[in-house]
Amino acid sequence: MMANIIDTVKTRLTAKITTMLLVALVFALMAIGYTLWLSWQLEGAAAAINDSGSLRMRAWKIAAIVNKTPAGQTLNSNDIQDITQIRRAFEKTLAELHSGDPQRPLFLPRQTAIQAHLIELDQDWQQHFSPKLDLLLAGKIFEQGTSQDWQQQTTTLVNKIHITVNLVEKEYARQTFWLRSSQMMLILLALTGTLVIIILLHLMIVRPVTNLYQGLQQMTAGDFTVRLPIEGHDEFSQLSVGFNAMADELQQLYADLAQRVAEKTDSLEQKNRYLSVLYDISQHINRHQSLEELCRNFLQRIVPEFGASGGTVRLIDKSSDRVYLVVDEGIPPSLSQQMQCQTLGSCFCTTAAKLGKTAINNLDTHFSPHFSHCLSAGFKVVLAIPIQTADKNQGIFNLHFNDNRVFNPEEIILIETLGQQLGVAIANQRLTSHEKELAIIEERNLVAQGLHDSIVQSLSFLNLQLQLLQNAVKQENLAQIAAAIPLLKTGVQQGYEDLRELMGNFRTRYDDSQLEAAIGAVIRRFTEQSHIPITLTVDNSGQPLANAERLQILFILQEALSNIRKHAQCSQVKVRVLNRADFDLSIEDNGVGFIPNEVCSTAQKHIGLSIMQERASRINAQFELNSVLNQGTIIKLHLAQEQRQKA
Repeated sequence: MMANIIDTVKTRLTAKITTMLLVALVFALMAIGYTLWLSWQLEGAAAAINDSGSLRMRAWKIAAIVNKTPAGQTLNSNDIQDITQIRRAFEKTLAELHSGDPQRPLFLPRQTAIQAHLIELDQDWQQHFSPKLDLLLAGKIFEQGTSQDWQQQTTTLVNKIHITVNLVEKEYARQTFWLRSSQMMLILLALTGTLVIIILLHLMIVRPVTNLYQGLQQMTAGDFTVRLPIEGHDEFSQLSVGFNAMADELQQLYADLAQRVAEKTDSLEQKNRYLSVLYDISQHINRHQSLEELCRNFLQRIVPEFGASGGTVRLIDKSSDRVYLVVDEGIPPSLSQQMQCQTLGSCFCTTAAKLGKTAINNLDTHFSPHFSHCLSAGFKVVLAIPIQTADKNQGIFNLHFNDNRVFNPEEIILIETLGQQLGVAIANQRLTSHEKELAIIEERNLVAQGLHDSIVQSLSFLNLQLQLLQNAVKQENLAQIAAAIPLLKTGVQQGYEDLRELMGNFRTRYDDSQLEAAIGAVIRRFTEQSHIPITLTVDNSGQPLANAERLQILFILQEALSNIRKHAQCSQVKVRVLNRADFDLSIEDNGVGFIPNEVCSTAQKHIGLSIMQERASRINAQFELNSVLNQGTIIKLHLAQEQRQKA
């Protein structure tokens, strides 16, 4: 335990300072305590001197009372009372001198001579004075020589008291000397302690801090050879060790700074080149282009970038577990022919495609016949990089080199990233093509529904009328023939108008024309066909509609107006368009109306209504149909702000 404390004091600056201050505090407290004790003793000695002096005064008072009494008489009552009081005070003071009184304080010095004289004084009082006083107080008659004897006895007692007082005064003077000496020593100790503390603080704190500051100044000026002296094991020593280590590191850094700057510059240039390549290729492969154009543009940029002699892009056919060639650059025709279609895992490259891992093949170290076609083409290194997306392998692309090419890890990461970019671009291209096919299929279904709702129904009506006409001709029923011909003419005219309307609707183009102009074109075409007036109200103060939303809304408007022309038998149509935060479209006619539950039932559902509802669901809009028999029909379309697409 003590050894640990000593080691801590030696190695810890705070422990040193604390120990130094504690030592100074102990010495100061001891000196202050000693001076306080001396002061207390001096104060007690002074009180003893005063009390001893009072003994002389009381002795002479008793002698004065005795001396004034004439011979042949006794002490009167007043003298007896005075002597009794003086005697009590004398004995009390003498007792206090023996025992002392810490409260006053009162201390008679404990020197042997003083104590001996005090005992002798007490014995003289008890043996000579006290018995004689008892006789006088008891009424003894004064004789002729009583006054002289009492005077002589008092003189002897007072001399003894005087000797005791002188001894006490000498002791008082000696203690006073030591008090002054201790005070001077305390002053000297304070000065010496302050000087020692200043020196120690300078050695332990000021000098190390000054050395550290000077070292920092020299290092700031560029002198990295500066080193701090290491003295002891305290915190400043540890700080000096750290400073010297930092100076060593900085000196070493500045020694090869030029080389490091050059290396970092080369590394940054290489990374900038990689980023430029990644950005350039990503920009070109994400354009709208065919799959072959996409892969060819990719190869034309990546082959020269990495100094390759040629390259290929091959994709996986999951249905047959084969890899087929899409494009190649710089590959001999014989080798290209062999790469047209290969089974997954049949060679080095297709195995890498199957596993989805990058592989580097140094052909000089292999003699397998699987690599003979690449060796015969003059290639020494073949790099196989998978074309991947997050969920599957799309294929593989190869870089062929005529020399022994070595790849660093950064290049491999870049090439793999490019493979992922190509995989994403191919997946997006395929997804776009698939979406276009789905859109075409969906639109064809709508066209088929429209044809069925209009042309097919007209043709069915004409077929029925032709059968009736054929029967009438066989029966030579002229009246029935005459009645059938106008119906056929009406049916043909109706079919012709339906066909013109459908052709006009199909010509609606997916462009960026203004909403008001597009709606106006639809209304003008309806008015020309039906000659029914339309009241149009447009508030187009909101954000523009997306192209897909605008096209579906136009189709819904066309279908609604077509139904009005065919079935409503109205004289007035109102179209209201409100494009604010939300989009609202309402189409109202004053025609014959219908019962919605009957028309919308499963057995009799009108195909035109189904088409409008389907188009509304495509843009997440709410479709509402309200109709009252003989009071007209209202169609409403509501597109909430939260469901609108950004134009």
